[in-house]
Amino acid sequence: MRISRAPRPLTALLAVLRRMVTVPTVVMVDVALLATTPVSFAAAAVVALLTRSTRPLRTVALVAAYAVIELSVVPRLVGGEERDWDELLREVLGRAYRAMEVILDVRIVVESGSAEAEQLRGAGGVVVLARHCGPGDSLFIAWLLAVRYHLRLRVVLTALLRLEPAVDLAGDHLPLCFIGHNRRRARARVEDLAGSMRAGDVLLLFPEGGNFSWPRWRRSVAELSASGADRRARRFLRNTHTLPPRLGGTMAALAGAPTADVLLLAHSGFTDDGRDRPLWRLPTHRDLLVRTDLVPASAVPRGDEEALSTWLDRAWTQIDGWVENQAGPAAPVHRHGGPGLLPRASGRKALLRRTRCRDRR
Repeated sequence: MRISRAPRPLTALLAVLRRMVTVPTVVMVDVALLATTPVSFAAAAVVALLTRSTRPLRTVALVAAYAVIELSVVPRLVGGEERDWDELLREVLGRAYRAMEVILDVRIVVESGSAEAEQLRGAGGVVVLARHCGPGDSLFIAWLLAVRYHLRLRVVLTALLRLEPAVDLAGDHLPLCFIGHNRRRARARVEDLAGSMRAGDVLLLFPEGGNFSWPRWRRSVAELSASGADRRARRFLRNTHTLPPRLGGTMAALAGAPTADVLLLAHSGFTDDGRDRPLWRLPTHRDLLVRTDLVPASAVPRGDEEALSTWLDRAWTQIDGWVENQAGPAAPVHRHGGPGLLPRASGRKALLRRTRCRDRR
């Protein structure tokens, strides 16, 4: 289902100008990548032999697969004659998931006890609050919701993704919400998108606002402390697998969809410690374990900002604890005094020092 809204003249003009640059540029790059694939594979094979790693070959194969998918989809988006845009989205997500599964040997595994697909078809739709950690996790989450559960997907995305033509053009036909730095406008758009949900619709949000990384984690905790929110800062100082969730988007979505249930979605990430990874280090031979918990609309404190903030913080602490429990035995556990005990100032400084050292490695 598409949310129709006439764009403002200036916005429409900027979109045309942007696409006049991005669409032909990306198409030419994709064609060039495919034309040079044999040479790239040969070079990757040499590097693979020298490094005793299959990642160079897998990287070339994945880039080629992405180029093929994009070149096949962009003309259909430009033509605008699809009968069912949700089916096109499922087709693209399915092809991308199969490419990741075949090339990288990475797949989704849903933990036993998670919410079932039938539970996600409430009359008011479902707001999905998902953890965000590392490139690629959003694609897997979108595949899980749209393809495996066969729900109609709405997604809140950063406006920077408009530089990717396939995503930009899809926004003309699918309920995608691109948000920038204007928080008031972003909240209004999210509330408007959530307000039109019906049974079978899901709105996907990433309350952390970005992928987890140690610099972002330190910056987020420091900002909480500087703003006087010492209690929240101490809480999230102990949560070392997730970023503090931002309230604005969640509050806007819940205000727009007052009868929507909430699905909390956690996943184990693509690394042994459940945290971030460099973009170039592709995950291989790995299952992405997903845990979902459905919270009925009546159990979510709507309309009370402070109560909702407390509820969301507690939910994110539970997600952080779940991720830590899935981490491998070699993963560092940054706890001070055990779960439920607040760290002392000296422990907080030591943790920040350790994460700085980690970033420089």
